[in-house]
Amino acid sequence: MNTKEYDCFVGSEKIYIKAYLPDMEGNDELLDCVILSHGLSLNHTFMIAYAQKLQSMGVAAFVFDFRGGGYDSLSDGKICDMTLTSEVEDLECVIEFIKDLEFINNDSIYLAGHSQGGFISSLVANKRSDINALFLFAPAYVIVDDMTNTTRPKNVLELMPEHLGDTYINDALSVNLYDDIDDFKNHVIIFHGKKDMRVPISYAHDAFDAYSDCELIVFDDEEHRFTDKTKDIVVMKIIDFIHKNKK
Repeated sequence: MNTKEYDCFVGSEKIYIKAYLPDMEGNDELLDCVILSHGLSLNHTFMIAYAQKLQSMGVAAFVFDFRGGGYDSLSDGKICDMTLTSEVEDLECVIEFIKDLEFINNDSIYLAGHSQGGFISSLVANKRSDINALFLFAPAYVIVDDMTNTTRPKNVLELMPEHLGDTYINDALSVNLYDDIDDFKNHVIIFHGKKDMRVPISYAHDAFDAYSDCELIVFDDEEHRFTDKTKDIVVMKIIDFIHKNKK
């Protein structure tokens, strides 16, 4: 398995990146690239299964830790300083770093993310013109509403109550939810479990309506984190789209 580790920096703070690269020996073609963003309170290890599956099918996959984005992070930063805005900055830094790698096809860059990582991917893609498509796993569009509906079961603020305070809350309240994502006109695929209690599926339906070119794939028996069997289905759908998009 070909893996490489990198660091990029926002100011003086380090962001840890790990690349899962297909065999490039004897192949002069630049690599298609998927950048995978983890969810709130987690770290890059929760996206490795997706990265390894993509790697095995000839696509370069990158995982990384948001600054202060979760427990056991290999990036700098404190959880109490993490916000949606700081994670947008992090993902943009990672994208620019990866685009400078000599073996990456800058015309074939895709964003993928789970939960808050999916929401962040949506916000970043909305600002850029170099993202070919979005692949979102249970994207946490519920976050904005959770800042005011604090009694909702499975509220996002329950994930790290010792850290998520006014800085995070006020920043999240500045997001205009679907208005801040719908400028992205390339293809979006949302994967969501019908049994997801962390992010109710109604938010996926609303995002489907907000995007101009969107596909919603619902898994009847899945919750917020997908099983390995469903991850296989997700990755095959991503690979199929990337291959079709190259023609």
